[in-house]
Amino acid sequence: MNSTMSMSTKQGAQCKFEKEKSRWGYPSLFPLSKLHDKNGGYLVDGTCVIEAEVSVTDVFPVSTDESVNKLRDAESIYTKAESLLKSISKEPTSSVSDGTITVPSFKDPAVAKERFNKLISFPLNDLVDSEHETAMIETLSILGDNLSSFSDDQAKQIKQLKDDFPITKQKWRDSVRVKVNCERSLSIFEKTKNLLEVSVKNENGIKTELEELKSREKELKEELKKLQDDSRRLVMERLELSKQTQQIYALAEEQAGKIKGNEEEMSAVNKNLKDLKSNWESMKSLFV
Repeated sequence: MNSTMSMSTKQGAQCKFEKEKSRWGYPSLFPLSKLHDKNGGYLVDGTCVIEAEVSVTDVFPVSTDESVNKLRDAESIYTKAESLLKSISKEPTSSVSDGTITVPSFKDPAVAKERFNKLISFPLNDLVDSEHETAMIETLSILGDNLSSFSDDQAKQIKQLKDDFPITKQKWRDSVRVKVNCERSLSIFEKTKNLLEVSVKNENGIKTELEELKSREKELKEELKKLQDDSRRLVMERLELSKQTQQIYALAEEQAGKIKGNEEEMSAVNKNLKDLKSNWESMKSLFV
């Protein structure tokens, strides 16, 4: 607030007043002592007008803008987690066979052919076993030089297998290694998913409880508003009755001042009536 003669100019100063704290005046504009200085010109026509904007916080300050934003972020994370759990497939993974067989070393083509017939019937994962792998390589090496007992197609396949088997078994091992790593990752992911399910379940419980509390808070606010309205109504009724009581009190007080004189007058009247009655009875007895 500033002043020029009898004119006052608003400076846009702001001051925050808090409960149980006080801060008066605006030192940056003028000292408080000059507010009532007659020569300073801060009073306009003997009146100082102060404009104030007052805001009152909620009776139940349960949620603020910050907590609302945090809850909104939490709800977004919860929704994403719930959606992820629904999208995760639960397809079982197969395990790698570990069948074994003891294969002795051999050189005879007939024995090699017999052993080949047994080895070729094994699943590929069994042939990757070190003993079976060695036996197959030795067998193919022997048979590669002794193909007369096989048909042309079989001989061709044996030659091809002799060249491809090392590559095939290496590809198999690499694939198995990748599969094991994937299964390990899937196992870790399954544990993480279980933790996520528990977390989502717990958060859902808290979310439900929070919604119930907010609903209860709303009910209590409505109940408080009703109580405040009833309180204001009763205050108005009492004030009206107080006016009536004040009027009756003034009348009673006025009458109380006169009651003593009335009592003395009543006593004299009663004595007079008694004397009149006695005289009447005395006169009456002369004739009756």
